[in-house]
Amino acid sequence: MRYPVVVHNIEFAGYGAIAPDLPHCHCHGDTLELTLQKMAETIVARLDDLHAAGDVPPTPGDLETLRQNPAFTGGIWAIIDIEQNAFSSRN
Repeated sequence: MRYPVVVHNIEFAGYGAIAPDLPHCHCHGDTLELTLQKMAETIVARLDDLHAAGDVPPTPGDLETLRQNPAFTGGIWAIIDIEQNAFSSRN
């Protein structure tokens, strides 16, 4: 699954990232690289939670549609590619 992620530079505080398609899926890091690494881990953890609850992971949204959301203006977009078996086989 390929989830779009938006990262914002937080002046004097590093970077904050959000996965818009996954509720409660956000993180913070001192560098862009660390933030993206943490975001991948956060996405896997969120997908694990959904799987454990018997819920189906949401379909990743369309990047171009997400970019049009004013809440994400000025963000840096990335795609986090998570293999489905990375979370579904843990339980």
